[in-house]
Amino acid sequence: MTNDLASTAAQSLNRDPMVGLRLARVDGFEPAVALGTDELPVYLRRFTMLFADDATMRRGGIGRVTRAVNVQGDAVALKQLILPTRDEFDDDVAHEALVTKFKAAFREEYECHRALSGLKGFPRLYGWGEVDGVPAIVMEWVEGETLARLRSRLAVDDAGRLSPLVAARLGRDLFDLLCRMGLVGEGFVHRDISPANIMVRTARLPLDRQLAEGTFDLCLIDFGSSLALEPASAVAGTDGKASFTERYATLRRATVAYAPPEMLTDDIPDLRMLRMSPAIDVYAAASTVYELIAGVAPYEVALGASGTSGSRKKTRDIASPYRLKMDTLPDYPVGAHAPGCNLTQLLRREPDVALAAAEQAQQLGLDPNSEDLRDALAFVDAQLFDVVMACLSCHQEDRPEPAAVEAALSAFCDHYAQNAARSLRAEPLMPCPMEVSGHTARRAVMAGATAVCGVLWAVVVVSAALLASGAHVTLVVGPLIWSGKLPAMIAALALAPPGMVGVAAGALARDRRAGFLQGVLALSACEVPALAALACAVFSQHAVAGGLVAAIIATYALTWFLLAMGFAFELPVASARRAKIPMATPLAGGDAAARAFGGPAEVLDTISATKEG
Repeated sequence: MTNDLASTAAQSLNRDPMVGLRLARVDGFEPAVALGTDELPVYLRRFTMLFADDATMRRGGIGRVTRAVNVQGDAVALKQLILPTRDEFDDDVAHEALVTKFKAAFREEYECHRALSGLKGFPRLYGWGEVDGVPAIVMEWVEGETLARLRSRLAVDDAGRLSPLVAARLGRDLFDLLCRMGLVGEGFVHRDISPANIMVRTARLPLDRQLAEGTFDLCLIDFGSSLALEPASAVAGTDGKASFTERYATLRRATVAYAPPEMLTDDIPDLRMLRMSPAIDVYAAASTVYELIAGVAPYEVALGASGTSGSRKKTRDIASPYRLKMDTLPDYPVGAHAPGCNLTQLLRREPDVALAAAEQAQQLGLDPNSEDLRDALAFVDAQLFDVVMACLSCHQEDRPEPAAVEAALSAFCDHYAQNAARSLRAEPLMPCPMEVSGHTARRAVMAGATAVCGVLWAVVVVSAALLASGAHVTLVVGPLIWSGKLPAMIAALALAPPGMVGVAAGALARDRRAGFLQGVLALSACEVPALAALACAVFSQHAVAGGLVAAIIATYALTWFLLAMGFAFELPVASARRAKIPMATPLAGGDAAARAFGGPAEVLDTISATKEG
């Protein structure tokens, strides 16, 4: 029935040009997930015959993304490789080598995306194939808008600046995604974070609701420049193979306005190591937040103009964007609450900020356009600016870790209402520290737990072996009977391998969740024979038998605890970790602000009438 429907739909599309859809058959389809033999046919029917809407096509790295639907009407995204055009001076061999290079880079993009598929904040991947002989990726179609397109809608002034509180919330949720990328394998680096590659999903909650609740459903897209990190030993090795960066450097570039200096040159030492660091994404994400705050990217004026006066260096004196970012510091951001702003109008567009300042300002008798009120808010905003500027160092080692930035931005958001009141009362602000990051702290706790468990495990194994050494035992296995003294080495060998095998199985898994499951299964599989052998043994001393049983239980518990720690301390903190300040709807915030600051009567009447309606 499905095939008939697809055939009928295809014929209808071919007959009716007004439909505007293109039939795309995905040949050689490879599912992105492991499927059973009974699941595969249904999965193939879902994703091997699609109808693409070319009107939605957009460029994404070395591919173009199109919205498509399957025969069931489900929306998906179809990304096809853009094959290089043949230069008139290229011979067949050179062109074919270039095509092969493009295909390999596109496949690498698929594999990187595949590892992140299923994590919150990343599009789900469905599979790989070819459309008309061109490599294609089938993935989730993300309903929503990019930050690049939403920025004008979210802006609170004509300069395109967002409320600093909204910018901080977006930044907090963006850095939370960066933390999640570090939880898979050795970690991932996106390497092209920009407003165009950050989407705000609106399928579950509309944008207005997300604004009112103070949290955003962000999704990172376009993995054309992403890279799975390698173990330190692999990076340091000299196997003679060209690195991924070296093979595809010309194909996979970052967006210049947001990229750190190390992504803008191919002529510096240790380039491979520098481009395999989460610090790249810290810089780019901070540049994005900077643009939300200031309305322009950190070096936008210098990069986009032929020359500027003032504090910025003229671009004619700068050899390259790399030298610009290495030799000059970005200007301190100028936020929406800068001198000269119309604070009355701003606060009507910043309901949460208005609510945070309204009560205290009213008690102090401040009008909505008071310089004291503006300066108090700007003083609080400076905390956010300092966090962002700390991430824009030209040296990787000076940039904080993603988890540290996320924690600082969370603190800024959580304390904003209290700090606005404190600032108006000229009291010290609650800090937004970027101390030891959550990721580093988790690793430190994990290292300590490993050491403690290892010592206890060794003590248990050695103590049990010494207890059993020389004990007389009779082993009965069916018709076979063995009697004699138990050597200490045999007791140790019976106790030690299960824990070692469990830890090894967990360490070899591709991620922490799989590591926990594999480790526990391997541990249990090894403990069963040991318990079975103990059940068949008769000891002359009951204390020896009891001690060995206790040792087996203790080694199992210690190994299980270690595996559980490895799982729990690598997971992202639950969303409930943030104590949110009470949020009002934008309408309620505007009403409160207008009343608190004695707004015009017609404004109050309009708000009240709207609410009643």
